[in-house]
Amino acid sequence: MFRQTFIRGAQKRKLKAGATNDANDRDRVHCSLAGDDAAVDEMISTLQQGKPINSWNAYVEELHVLDCFTEISEHQVTTDNVNRFHWSPKVEFYL
Repeated sequence: MFRQTFIRGAQKRKLKAGATNDANDRDRVHCSLAGDDAAVDEMISTLQQGKPINSWNAYVEELHVLDCFTEISEHQVTTDNVNRFHWSPKVEFYL
């Protein structure tokens, strides 16, 4: 539920976002954010706190901000397609 939570957090901040599970490590997620710099910085700061971001206890253990940018449309889950997935309705979002 990390990807959906990340995307919902971005939508709440009026950002464009994408999230993709790492093909080699399911505990690792690659994410992209685009939009207002202050909102992006605030979301990154919130993620870096290491607190649960949803009621399933998903949290960020380690976060690396990279200089390269993966286009939002190249991600598995995006702010444009998140509603097309069948997610568990039993999750609360804290992000």
